[in-house]
Amino acid sequence: MLANALRVRGPGGVENLAFLSKIVVRGLQSYWRWARGLRLVAQACLFDTTGRVGLVNASSGDGWRLPRTGVRRGEALEDALSRLLGDDLGIDIGSRQELFWMYTEVNGALGGQTGLFVVRAWMQTSRKPPTLVFFGLDALPAALDADDAARICQAAEGRAPFEVC
Repeated sequence: MLANALRVRGPGGVENLAFLSKIVVRGLQSYWRWARGLRLVAQACLFDTTGRVGLVNASSGDGWRLPRTGVRRGEALEDALSRLLGDDLGIDIGSRQELFWMYTEVNGALGGQTGLFVVRAWMQTSRKPPTLVFFGLDALPAALDADDAARICQAAEGRAPFEVC
């Protein structure tokens, strides 16, 4: 109905409709982001001195994953990484870590962003339960999450996600 009304007004009616639809879509996107929020996650691709990658067995029974944690309100992404490695895995990373890439999560129930850090220099500071297991890049477990497998490949080779892996 609105489209017909705009077309009747003469030339430029279709362009006006396209402009109006962009405004409506942007308004709805802003509302959804405000109403639902956006989930931010810190994820670590932890390599040992022999080049093996550390994985954790997901508590949900979904197989193996890279270590990850949600970022708390008011917390920086780097601080969430330090909390994950220090508190959960007993690992000290010592220096500030560089962010490898930000990924948009499309498969989760809540949309969000995941910041992946590649950690190569670290030290075990305390013995935590053996939740972190190291695997060679040529012997990754079959139950590894497909997104995480791609991220490991990209991080190990130092390639951006848009480059074929």
